[in-house]
Amino acid sequence: MSQNQLPVMEQLKQLSQTLLNASDHAALPKLGQQLAQQCAQMDACLLQSLIELHAAHTGLQAILTLLQHRDEPLLFSSDEAAALLEPVQQRLHHGVNGLNLLV
Repeated sequence: MSQNQLPVMEQLKQLSQTLLNASDHAALPKLGQQLAQQCAQMDACLLQSLIELHAAHTGLQAILTLLQHRDEPLLFSSDEAAALLEPVQQRLHHGVNGLNLLV
């Protein structure tokens, strides 16, 4: 498995260990820069995943509110229900995939 195929947190762990074990002090600035880039990548991935999961949660809350506060029965097909839930499912999928890249 190559370095880029490893989860971001594992890459960060390996890079931190390389930095700790570095005997060539001339390599420290480059390793520090790589560590900073890796942290920025992890932060961006985590933030995007949280945004996606929050959006999915908000979507589910909106659907539940709609269903709970209706005075009359809702009449819609399973296809219409699936269409209503599809954007939520996509957001959940993107959020979880982003987290999976980290760990």
